[in-house]
Amino acid sequence: MNGNTKTSKLTFMGVMLALTIVFVALTAIPTASASMALLIFLPTIMTSIIQGPKSGALMGAIAGFVTLLRALLAPASPLDYLFLNPLVAIVPRIFIGIVPYCVFKLFKRLIKSNTVSLLIAGVSGALTNTALVILMLYMIYSDEIVKISISLGIGTTFAAFAIFLISTSTLLESSVAGIGTAAVLNIYDKLNN
Repeated sequence: MNGNTKTSKLTFMGVMLALTIVFVALTAIPTASASMALLIFLPTIMTSIIQGPKSGALMGAIAGFVTLLRALLAPASPLDYLFLNPLVAIVPRIFIGIVPYCVFKLFKRLIKSNTVSLLIAGVSGALTNTALVILMLYMIYSDEIVKISISLGIGTTFAAFAIFLISTSTLLESSVAGIGTAAVLNIYDKLNN
């Protein structure tokens, strides 16, 4: 899965960037927030697999920056102010652009199935995001998270918050990322050939 020319690579990156901006912008609308949040990182995952980890990391950094801007300009939850910190908003997103590429290449070698490898790579991108965001929140904002968790009735520890986050959104996000990545990139591969 490689883009052939510089022009096609730039065009692909432009389309993925546009999709990222649209998905992030739509999360500012309360009724669309949850459904669009599931799609925000699909362009980064797809860029990683098709264009490689350098382009994927760049797309992830841009997605993180756009997320930071949305948190600044149109906060939608009590946690949004935490995403004004680049360590929370940008660093995990950079790795969404690296991990799926490595996972795809590894599983493509191990099991030889393009679809299964894409599915696992997509899931790995979503799990990378969740794990690194939770890690950054713990390292930087654990006391604030506990206060927010108590005020929202989630629990009285950071672990309770992490379990709540994983049980309410991570499973759905990783499923959508895996299925979406496999479906879209299989079609992309067929069109490219």
